[in-house]
Amino acid sequence: MASENNMQLLVMDHDPVTAAMLMADIQAQGFTRVVHISDVSGLAQSVAGNTPDLVVFNYHFDLPESLESCRLIRMIAPHTAILAIASAGPAIKRLRSWSRDTGAVDAILEKPFLIQRFRGALGNLVQGKQASRAMEIKAARLENLLPEDALSAMDRNPSGEVELFEGTVLFTDIRRSSEMITQLPPREFFRQLNQTLSIQARLVRDYEGSVIKFTGDGVLAVFRGMGKSYLAMRCAVELADNGCQQIFPYGIGVAGGLILAGLVGDSSRAGQKQQYDVIGASVHLAARLCSMANAREVVATQQAYAAARFTHPVTRPIGRVSIRGFDAGVDCVALNPAPETETETATGI
Repeated sequence: MASENNMQLLVMDHDPVTAAMLMADIQAQGFTRVVHISDVSGLAQSVAGNTPDLVVFNYHFDLPESLESCRLIRMIAPHTAILAIASAGPAIKRLRSWSRDTGAVDAILEKPFLIQRFRGALGNLVQGKQASRAMEIKAARLENLLPEDALSAMDRNPSGEVELFEGTVLFTDIRRSSEMITQLPPREFFRQLNQTLSIQARLVRDYEGSVIKFTGDGVLAVFRGMGKSYLAMRCAVELADNGCQQIFPYGIGVAGGLILAGLVGDSSRAGQKQQYDVIGASVHLAARLCSMANAREVVATQQAYAAARFTHPVTRPIGRVSIRGFDAGVDCVALNPAPETETETATGI
């Protein structure tokens, strides 16, 4: 919202005489951006075209249908504060009853009133709306810090218990990022890094995956549900072939299996900071495979590749490899980013 002296005020009054008196009182208080509307037919266009910070609605008892103007303003401009004024007696009673039923009015002032009381009501409304809007902006920013799957998990599991599910994990990791950060100006490195990670996140969403977190110079994503292996592998191949590889080359690792998802961190006391994350052998395995992959290459477990049920050129045979943290060897394949030679046969699970 604007500062008080620069606020956009809208006066709604069907009576031109009382409207002129009301506008004179408002302008005498230092408000210069004041608009008057008497005909509800132009209200929607006026509010949508130049959203007011505050609406002063002068209610007349002989025009009960005019109350709908407040409801219309609330629908078009939910962050606009609405102050309704009415004369003592039946008018103020009807206004208060209607306001309780609809919630379309923020404050009600009974006429006649002292100008100081009027100004105080305007100031309180503006401050309240400013505080509310600031909280909404802060909430939106905080929401951006949460992984996509965390919000869905809160809906699926309000109690916050750990989830255990079958999924396919995809990791990306930029190659030689420490070297590149010394070669580029810091702000330029940050800009190009964000551009690369944004492209990776968009491709994950395009293939119905969820970005769990950005790892600094890469992405951790999870695919769940029907077609998870197919979607993860298709996403991995497209990531390997994406043009952003020319800016920041990166490798990709893919593995499937059981995944634990939930809040991790300090749970010893209420209010301590925690974050949503996924853990499990498949998560660690995908990270290890990602570290094995060359730039523009996908390294996946043979199991995830077979479950995806599509054929793709294998650029270098890997076979069974020993991976730190896993007792038995893991059969792996490496794929190049050549989608034009790909022949799909089915959408696997």
